[in-house]
Amino acid sequence: MEGEMKRKGGEPKYGSVSIPMGILEEIDYLIERLRYWPSRSAFIREACLEKIRRERERLREVERRRRESSPGD
Repeated sequence: MEGEMKRKGGEPKYGSVSIPMGILEEIDYLIERLRYWPSRSAFIREACLEKIRRERERLREVERRRRESSPGD
């Protein structure tokens, strides 16, 4: 995966986060009803990657606008 942090030996690093129970319950509901994701972790990983892609695109657009509006370039 692009940008994934790795430890020596190639093992991915993992961290933990706290997610409000209401959000976890909604995730569990979607997993149960859609039967697409094998676990909460899979759902959350995919959701995070989607959000990262979207925000990187937004950042590229902001940076492009800044370059275009910079006087003297």
